[in-house]
Amino acid sequence: MAQELNPVLGNMANDPKATEDFSKDAEEVIERVDTMKQAGRVEEAVEEMLALEKKCRQACDGRSTSKLLCKICQTYFDVKDWSKLKEHIVLLSKKRGQLKRATTDMVHLVMSWLDGLDKETKLELIGTLNEVTEGKIFVEVEKARSARKNRVHIEPDAVGAPEKDYIRTQIISKKLNPKLLEADDFQDLKILYYEYMVKYWLHEKKFLDASKAYLSIFKTASVQADESKWKPVLTAHALFLTLAQYDNEQEDMLNKLDTLEAKKLDKVPVFQQVVKLFLRKEITAWPLANEAEVRSHPVFQDESHEGGAARWDMLKKRVVQHNIKVISEYYEQIHTARLCELLCLSDKEAETELSELVCSKFVYAKIDRPAGTIKFGKKQTYTDRLNDWSGSITKMLDLVENT
Repeated sequence: MAQELNPVLGNMANDPKATEDFSKDAEEVIERVDTMKQAGRVEEAVEEMLALEKKCRQACDGRSTSKLLCKICQTYFDVKDWSKLKEHIVLLSKKRGQLKRATTDMVHLVMSWLDGLDKETKLELIGTLNEVTEGKIFVEVEKARSARKNRVHIEPDAVGAPEKDYIRTQIISKKLNPKLLEADDFQDLKILYYEYMVKYWLHEKKFLDASKAYLSIFKTASVQADESKWKPVLTAHALFLTLAQYDNEQEDMLNKLDTLEAKKLDKVPVFQQVVKLFLRKEITAWPLANEAEVRSHPVFQDESHEGGAARWDMLKKRVVQHNIKVISEYYEQIHTARLCELLCLSDKEAETELSELVCSKFVYAKIDRPAGTIKFGKKQTYTDRLNDWSGSITKMLDLVENT
């Protein structure tokens, strides 16, 4: 067990002085546990240790508490019950008033097992250790070691994942904790990880997630420090954001991009203009004013990711949908012919785009084909009508009284 938690922290890493000594009780329980384990009474043995652990913890008996925590973990390790082991590592570390020495010794013990485990179990245990050590300064050294071990196993998987093995990419991504990639010495790995995720999300046609992946790359310190790196990443983030389906999250991210990254967007004015087109409550003309430069971006080329032409068609579709949204805010009712004229689309194309927005509940509209009209706005319920009528009556009575 650790003799000194963290010498740099001094007294900050020390536990309160013990008020009672449970060392003999702990030794007796631990001796009985081995016998009970051999008899298959593992859960009963753990329950007995947990009962004594509470007394030791409340009496600040760090040595006895440490022995019990380590024995609980050792018991589950010996019977290869990995789910129970992970569960109790977290449970024991989060006990109220848990002692620092006990937590540190438990983490040390679990880390000593990692090299002898298969890769899947090892990654799961490392993830558990990262959860346990998060925010605990007295185990910062252990957290760093755990992060390094994680990198040793993450990097070969990330680099070795085949270009189009999307199932394997998804499986590997679920094993990783993205928070670990925020460390300064993991910047190159963070970029590599999110580059793979971009490929995966584009394969799944999830442009919003691809945009988020580019945003994570953009926020990397090494990218921020180099204009030649952040410009293509920022513009890719912006374009994929405009390609994403309309919803509140997408609109919120567009507004944040326009506000928080205004200075950087000023250096890429063409793409800044694209972002603003989707934020303004104005009809956007197609083709775009700087179509040639926008279309030459890697997002719309096949060199970086297949499907560039399809993404360009999607951009046109999003512009049309944006225009419908703008029209719905200015018109309560419009003739179908006028809508087609504003959108520069045929009747069938306009109806298809409008229907998609209605199905996604981004726009409320009702099409009257015989009359050739479209009515915008959510249909009022009987309650809404009564509320409007009540409000009108109240206003009228106020006017009469004032008069």
